[in-house]
Amino acid sequence: MPGRGGAIELLAVLAEHRHWLWRYPLFVTLVLTALSFLFPNTYRSQVTVLPPERDFQSVSQPLGELKGLFAGGMALPVMATPSDILAAVLTSRTVRDSVVARMNLTGRWHDPAGEASERLLRCTGVRVSPAGILEFWAEDRNPWFADTLANTMVTVADRINQSIVNTKASRTRQFVEQRLTETQAALDSASHALERFQNEHRTVALDVEVKAMIEGAATLKAQQTADEIDLSVLEESLAPDHPRIRALRTRIQETGNKLRDLDSPQSDDTARGFLGMGVAELPRLSQELAKLLRDVKVAGTLYELLNEQYENARIQERRDTPTFSVLDWAVGGGPKVRPKRAWIALGTLIAAFGLITILILVRAYLEKLALTDPAKHQSLVALWQSVAPSRRHAEGK
Repeated sequence: MPGRGGAIELLAVLAEHRHWLWRYPLFVTLVLTALSFLFPNTYRSQVTVLPPERDFQSVSQPLGELKGLFAGGMALPVMATPSDILAAVLTSRTVRDSVVARMNLTGRWHDPAGEASERLLRCTGVRVSPAGILEFWAEDRNPWFADTLANTMVTVADRINQSIVNTKASRTRQFVEQRLTETQAALDSASHALERFQNEHRTVALDVEVKAMIEGAATLKAQQTADEIDLSVLEESLAPDHPRIRALRTRIQETGNKLRDLDSPQSDDTARGFLGMGVAELPRLSQELAKLLRDVKVAGTLYELLNEQYENARIQERRDTPTFSVLDWAVGGGPKVRPKRAWIALGTLIAAFGLITILILVRAYLEKLALTDPAKHQSLVALWQSVAPSRRHAEGK
């Protein structure tokens, strides 16, 4: 760090060459700023999208919600949200290729389809706010075309997402329809068996505790079947090691273990059946009635669940409404984002001022060195001369 005297000396040198300090930086700034007007303006148009709802549906629910609405949705990675998935969809190759064909961007940009798709990726972008709001933008030299580009990409993304949702709903409907037919047959068979038994043995009755246990067994079986349907649907679109797949398999296995515990003896000395009580403690007719009632209850509960899901899948399959809501469309042309001429002028002025200051100080140092230490000055001059010819020689080649 120079002392006070050295600082005053540097200021004196700069004051002596003050005309350099404002003329050259100002000249360079004016030139570069004028050149920046040769570059066309780029405008950005933005579409704001609300956080999407869950569109893909699931059959299984927690035990207390078996008769409620679907809880499923698009199968997301851990930590991912529907907004993150929609952001990826908006800039996906499928959407870009569709927009390139729909807007004839190959003709507008004079690029092949693949290059036009990559160019479209470079001139678009998306950001997800902490609240889940999506801000999707498109940039172009024409502000009105930027509006059209942004709005078209959002519209195409919605159509593609809607097609995916409808396709998944169709597969779900077909699978549930098959299980519904099988369950209907099982319910009819169990109902006829129960009816024959009651016609033959009119006096058999079960206490409240046994009926409650039958309800519990039926609920467990319905939950297991619902989980199996959900697993079959998800396995068509998710990897086998996906967290949701693993969780469903674990739950199915745990429910199966509970049902096996109810159906198998728990000790060697006391036979205990699916109701968790000693079979020997129940009369034979009561045992048969309990099993028949369980079969009817399981089939009835499952049929009711599947029928509801079948109707919901049919509605979803034929749905033709947007899969997400747009808060603000791009209209009126967006603001100019490039070139930022004010920043170009300011940056050029600062850089030119710093460079000319360094050159003034270096020149003053060399002049002073020639007077105070001629030998060192000569060595620096010789070093420069040894470098300069080699540079000129290289440039000549």
